[in-house]
Amino acid sequence: MPDLKKYWQEIRAIERSLPEYVWVVSVADVIRGHVGEAIVEVGAALAAKLLIERSHRVATEAEVRAEKDRQAGVKKSGVEERLRKQGRVVVEV
Repeated sequence: MPDLKKYWQEIRAIERSLPEYVWVVSVADVIRGHVGEAIVEVGAALAAKLLIERSHRVATEAEVRAEKDRQAGVKKSGVEERLRKQGRVVVEV
């Protein structure tokens, strides 16, 4: 049986070393059926648990930038689609 006290001490130590919110990327795991490369922003407490379990890793700046750009594109497309359904057209100048 693993030492739970040591486990939680390690999690708390990692949590203290992280900023309040952390971008993490899932790691591919064939045995568990995880595809990997999914990126998400989580709080430090959850990030510490994911990192210690080695199911995720901290995202690089390039990965974070790419995800934010993707999210901005999705949001823009949604706004444009909603306006189109209202009979409005967005024309970029």
